[in-house]
Amino acid sequence: MAAFWTTAQLSAQTTNQVVASFEHKAGSSELTLGQTVFELWNGKKAVLTRAEFYVSEVDLHRPDGSNLPLTDKYILVNALDIATKYDLGVWEVGSIHGATLHLGVPQSVNHLDPAAYPADHPLAPKNPSMHWGWTAGYRFMAIEGKVDNNNDGVPETDFQFHNLGDALYKTIELTGMANASNDTMHLRFTLDYSQLFKNIAMTGNLIQHGSAALNTKMMTNAATENFISLPLMVSTEEVIDNSLNVRVFPNPANTNVWVEYELPSDNSLNAQVNNLLGQNTMNLSGLPAKGIVNLPIIDLPKGTFIISFFNQGQLVARKLLIVQH
Repeated sequence: MAAFWTTAQLSAQTTNQVVASFEHKAGSSELTLGQTVFELWNGKKAVLTRAEFYVSEVDLHRPDGSNLPLTDKYILVNALDIATKYDLGVWEVGSIHGATLHLGVPQSVNHLDPAAYPADHPLAPKNPSMHWGWTAGYRFMAIEGKVDNNNDGVPETDFQFHNLGDALYKTIELTGMANASNDTMHLRFTLDYSQLFKNIAMTGNLIQHGSAALNTKMMTNAATENFISLPLMVSTEEVIDNSLNVRVFPNPANTNVWVEYELPSDNSLNAQVNNLLGQNTMNLSGLPAKGIVNLPIIDLPKGTFIISFFNQGQLVARKLLIVQH
């Protein structure tokens, strides 16, 4: 049955609450500390008992090519807190096509006094501690667990990687998409802890605290081996095919336009109307996979716009709309 939406269900709001969440995985398995046994690059089995790291200096990449720095925001990611949503404040952003993250704490902040922060601040003192002392600063990443070095399939050898030091501050460039819905931009990151150990033999001294070679290798892996990812776009070919199932009429339009669509999805969809600069002019949320939408466009300026459909943050179809008054 066709579905209809009224103007009360449309929003031109581009200022949204930004929150981040992290899906903790090890390979293809959901990560539970102390329980999930996973395979490393060299076939050894491992289990994690502690996994914490800092994320700082987040830049969001808008569709128009501009960057939005989320200034003075820090996240202490902890695998114990799998359901936590981290509040990053209210910002002028409706959709993103990528993000820049930094692992660790920037040098300008790394050597300040943790006691100066409120108790609930990510940089305040923690238990277990994430701070090494004023000279060294914060532990950028604390990864602890056991690895199977006697080849019986049961991890038995303790390891600790506490990675710290200004030189280990790393940049991660992420591609992917996220779109605001109900006044919230939700950044859903996926973590794969197995990638942290790539090309680390996990033999010899595995209690590594500082910025030695193994600490550096783990931080480099975190930055280069897809440890963190955002939802990726559907392939260009799929978007083109799906877009054939979207019809906009009349087009050009004057006061109202109908959008009829049928898209492959088991989830509800979101949609946006953007101008050619990527600026958001209208949002729709909770759409079924098949329906008809009536859009009032009387307040849009004359010009060309793009109607885009998204499935869980991934672009699945889009169509041009020409407004003529």
